[in-house]
Parts: sequence; C-alpha cells; structure tokens
Amino acid sequence: MYSSIRFSLLFLVLLLSIGCQQKEEARRPLTQSKLSSINTSIERNIEVVKDEEGFFKNYIATDTSNTYTNSKNGFWYTYIARQLKDSIRSQTGDLVNYTYAVHSINDSLIYSNNEIGNLTYRIDKEDILPILRHSLKMMKANETIKVLSPSALAYGYVGDQKKIRKNQPLIFTITLLSIEYKTNY
Repeated sequence: MYSSIRFSLLFLVLLLSIGCQQKEEARRPLTQSKLSSINTSIERNIEVVKDEEGFFKNYIATDTSNTYTNSKNGFWYTYIARQLKDSIRSQTGDLVNYTYAVHSINDSLIYSNNEIGNLTYRIDKEDILPILRHSLKMMKANETIKVLSPSALAYGYVGDQKKIRKNQPLIFTITLLSIEYKTNY
C-alpha cells in the first residue's frame, strides 16, 4: 500500500516538474493598439487645425475692412457694433438675451438670425456651444461681433446633422441684445 502511494506521489512530482518546465510565450493582441489609434487621431486633429488656421488667415487677409483679434480661447473676432461707454460685461449667473447667424467660411449663409430667433442663456450655468459661451462673456449689451470659429468650438466632428458638415470652420455673427444682471454678486 505504501509503495502504491509512494509511486503515485513520485509520479505526481515528476508530472508537475515536467509541466512547469515549458515556458509559454505571451499572446499578442490581434487588434491595433489603443496607443496607435490615439496617435492617428492626434495627427488627424493637427491637420484639421492647420487647415482651419489657413482658412482663417486667408479670410482675414481678404476682409480688409475689419481688424480681427485672436482670442485666448482659440478664435478670431472683430466688432461690428461696439459699445464704448458701457463697460459692464456679463458675469456668472447673469441672464443674457442674444441672437446669432451662422455662415460658412466663404460667407454663404447657413442659418439666419430669423431662423435661430432670440435666445436666452444664463452665463456659465447652461450648456451651449463653446464659441457662443466664450463670445457672450466678452460682450456688452447691444454689441455685435463677427467670430471666426474653428470646428472644435462649434459643431466639431459631428456637424449639426442638417446643414453643417463635420469639422467645418464657421463664421458666427453674434448680437447681445440685453443683459439681466444677477443682483447678488
């Protein structure tokens, strides 16, 4: 009986030692790595930004009647109607009434002020297009600005599923009609 247990134990040790000697190589993923797809996306976005900057430089060069300023948020703008006397801009929580029109980079109308209508927005409390959010915060009541917007700040890589294509740089003409100031700052 001891010999059969001894034989079984010896056989088990021998089997384990042979099984542990084989080193299996790690399997490699069959799909493309996440890092390479991220790098491809970065390269594509760099090309889009470069193309849009070229469009804007050409547009600014041909629009000699206006002087454009490059904002810290990545867009170009010029004042169409400016209020020099009133120095109060909207603050977080203020309610603004505004309208805007959207043009393509070759100045063809996509959406008019009438199609869009008058809109309201509570500064930094609601979700709107980044280009509108940044522009409205730098405007005073009764001002109108023309904004050259990169696609990333407007409708991005999706478009609006109607008239605006994906990655389309746009021109916004924004009018801030009124500001209802929050009373407790």
